[in-house]
Amino acid sequence: MIPYQYEKTFDEQQRAGRELVNTLDANEENLARGKEQFNVYCAICHGDKGKGDGHLFTSKLFTAKPTSLVEDYVQSKPDGEIFHIITMGSISTLMGAHGSQISPDYSWKIILYLRNGLK
Repeated sequence: MIPYQYEKTFDEQQRAGRELVNTLDANEENLARGKEQFNVYCAICHGDKGKGDGHLFTSKLFTAKPTSLVEDYVQSKPDGEIFHIITMGSISTLMGAHGSQISPDYSWKIILYLRNGLK
């Protein structure tokens, strides 16, 4: 795991949102890789279209409905804040940390896909 300078607190999540910037272009290659990684790590909970209706929820294996990634609650967050949530998990602890599984590069590509591919 790559060292990460932000703690898992609301203030640090917001600080990450202000300080971390996605420098990758939303080109075809990055979006395709982001979609692949989304399908591996995110779709099981958030669903193929990011609406919070993934298999773990619809099969009742997970009782709390995952957050919709296509609504304003997530779409209005800065990229750095979403990166922080992917890396550290959600403050509510409903979403676990994926920083040890997903490289920073892939996290940024997932965010590009959330912004440009799910719509």
